[in-house]
Amino acid sequence: MPKKYSIADKNRWLERYESGKSEASIANDSNCDVRTVRKGIEEARRERDARYARIDLLKQALFKHQENLLDKLKEILSALTVPPEDWAVLSWHRNGDSILSESDLDTENARTDEVRKVSGYSGTQTDMVQDMLRQHLRNDKLWKILARREKAYASHRLERIAFQRKVVSLLEEETGYKLVGSSDVPPPFLYSYTTGDLFFRMTLRRAFGDYKNDEWQDEIVADASAGYVKYHGSILAEVPGKEDECRKKLLDAFRKMQILPEVVRVVNTYRELKESTLRARQAIEEIQLLGLIPGQCKVCRRLGM
Repeated sequence: MPKKYSIADKNRWLERYESGKSEASIANDSNCDVRTVRKGIEEARRERDARYARIDLLKQALFKHQENLLDKLKEILSALTVPPEDWAVLSWHRNGDSILSESDLDTENARTDEVRKVSGYSGTQTDMVQDMLRQHLRNDKLWKILARREKAYASHRLERIAFQRKVVSLLEEETGYKLVGSSDVPPPFLYSYTTGDLFFRMTLRRAFGDYKNDEWQDEIVADASAGYVKYHGSILAEVPGKEDECRKKLLDAFRKMQILPEVVRVVNTYRELKESTLRARQAIEEIQLLGLIPGQCKVCRRLGM
């Protein structure tokens, strides 16, 4: 019965053959037929090539896995932005999440893409990558920092919504006119998307120190010939016969807006949002500097890592 040679024997034959030994020399040293050596060398070569191929596939799989994790981290980072100082959460028009909506539920649930991106809820595949990222960074401080930032963001949004509502109520109380989104109703009325937006933005800009004087108020004019109150050509109100009175009441409302507690809360929560956003961005950038995501997840374990 012919002698059986192990794969270790065949690997040694391959090494000797590739180092310059002939098949005949190897067969003579091993006391076997040259055909056995030739067949063994081919078998060892195929086994080695298959092993290298598996290693390459593993490298590619790990590279792709890390690439997906880093892309997810980059996506979270890109969502960590601070809105402009005069950002209005709710639309001044009657569309989407509007300040003119009669439903409190619509207002409270005003949607923000940023929150979904940071939380990782934009799609099934993204959810899976987010879950793997959490497994890799299971005990990392990043998640607590992101949670604090998201809480600050949500708190700030609510304060902005509260201030928008206060702007509407104050303008309507001071002038006695309703804010509307279109001219489908007979005057007198105020336009929400011009009047509400203008006084909301100007109050915040002054609160943040961007405007130190009130020269812009001189641009609010009463046009008795048309029955309008205007600002830079935009109609703020249609109040035939009450133009000067309406202009004065609008400016009175602005003065009262500046001392509202809602404005103070917007400014304070905005400061907290900026600080928490900076800390969150720094935490992510520290991980990005590593060039890979440390730790392990269920995908890594399946790949034998």
